[in-house]
Amino acid sequence: MCFELPLRQGPRPEATECAPHEQVSQNSSAEIHALFKQKAFALPFVERCRSGISVPGAEALVLPRPHACGPREAFMIGREFAHVHPAYDGSSHMMLPLPAIEELIAKGWGEQHPMASAGYIPANAIMAFAPRDEAEVDVMIKILTTSWGFARGKLANPAPTQIHD
Repeated sequence: MCFELPLRQGPRPEATECAPHEQVSQNSSAEIHALFKQKAFALPFVERCRSGISVPGAEALVLPRPHACGPREAFMIGREFAHVHPAYDGSSHMMLPLPAIEELIAKGWGEQHPMASAGYIPANAIMAFAPRDEAEVDVMIKILTTSWGFARGKLANPAPTQIHD
């Protein structure tokens, strides 16, 4: 699986190396952050909720039960497959199929969550860096759409299961 992502321009943003995992440089402007959230929460079937696992103010992308048909590793907690951090940060955490993560990292669009690197959470938990302009919003929506498809059970995976809270 590959996104066919463009290379992200410029140096890699700085992020904390522990929980809470936050982006601390190259953050989105308020306008770009609002545009990203508008597009992210417009994905079909997505419910906008307070994150069950992130910092205060983070907004979760949650699927209703009938659409949460992906494998367990497609979800962070319950039916939350991604969340968008508050405007001061602008990055997102999401679950991606393992084959997609290599390209995401190689092309500079994100990094593995440090708790995943340490083995405390699934290896497919990633941070996608905050978009800096409208073109980057489109790339981030492409990445998020992959997480959404994974959570819906629409991407190839060995054993899709219905998630029950």
